[in-house]
Amino acid sequence: MKKTTLIIAFIFTFCFSGIAQDLHFSQFYAAPLNANPGNTGAINSDIRVYSLYRMQWFTVTNPYKTFNIAADGPIFKKRMLSDDFFAAGINITNDNAGPVNLKIQSYNALVSYTKFIGGRQKHNITLGYTIGYNIKSVALGGVKWDSQYDPNAGSYNPAYGTAEGGGGVAYLDMSTGIVWNFRTNHLFRSALGFSFHHFTAPLVSIIGGPERLIPKFGVQWNFAYKLSETSNTTLLPSLIAYQQGTSLLLNGGLNVKYVLEEASRYTDNQTDKAFYIGVFYRFRDAVYVTFRYDYKEFSFGAAYDINASKLIEATKTVGGFEIFLQYKGIFKNKLSKTTSVRFL
Repeated sequence: MKKTTLIIAFIFTFCFSGIAQDLHFSQFYAAPLNANPGNTGAINSDIRVYSLYRMQWFTVTNPYKTFNIAADGPIFKKRMLSDDFFAAGINITNDNAGPVNLKIQSYNALVSYTKFIGGRQKHNITLGYTIGYNIKSVALGGVKWDSQYDPNAGSYNPAYGTAEGGGGVAYLDMSTGIVWNFRTNHLFRSALGFSFHHFTAPLVSIIGGPERLIPKFGVQWNFAYKLSETSNTTLLPSLIAYQQGTSLLLNGGLNVKYVLEEASRYTDNQTDKAFYIGVFYRFRDAVYVTFRYDYKEFSFGAAYDINASKLIEATKTVGGFEIFLQYKGIFKNKLSKTTSVRFL
């Protein structure tokens, strides 16, 4: 019983306290609303809808599963007298952590305002805000206890009851962020963002303690550099860093995009087609490879983690698997595609 108690105590300490890091995706650049509320509506289309699914640690214990779906886009754009605009979005996540069924369901609403700075070198500054309703729960019924061991049968007997149950807590959470989109010409674009998550430090303890969700500071920088005027290849470096209490998440790498076919402006003879291949490293955790394919307004991506942490003996280098789907739509006529690209 002591061994089980220690394991459960560790799980409670790691998962239920504010020290534990938030959920994260390997394809962090594909989950912009999670990374920074300032990314809301900063798109070269009228709407963006995306979804990610991640599964990890399936060689060690019950898989940790994370699902995310989000949508955002500009609003009131036609009523604005300048190139400034407001935007709104929704972001829903469901995180299920392993054998104790620790679940965090998060329902978020986002708003933002983008200011067009203009100039010879184009600048856009977007300020965003998120408010979310979160439900955190745990169910210990699926955990096996020493007291359920039947000495007569010499095996585990689920009919033996335990006093262990579960619980839950609901709380409001708020985050904010700012993103600077900048381009010198059509060959180079970048987006630099700073974010401040959980700034209200809500109480999140399931067992009635004083634990709060520690505020998190984030920095993200994405680039796009096309090799030449006539090149089909674009380099896409991405970097993200979060500091939450004593925990540091540092993640970076490079995707290489190769355009197979560009859409025709005036006919349907050609359409957008491109594929991406990338390599990334999450500090002291994993190396992973990425793949993505774009077809018209749709994108599909995948990532596979190779564990490189101290858990390598248990994981046998198997970290996690992740898939990504996205749709970007333009509601106007086809000629609107000829407008300049403002965002990365």
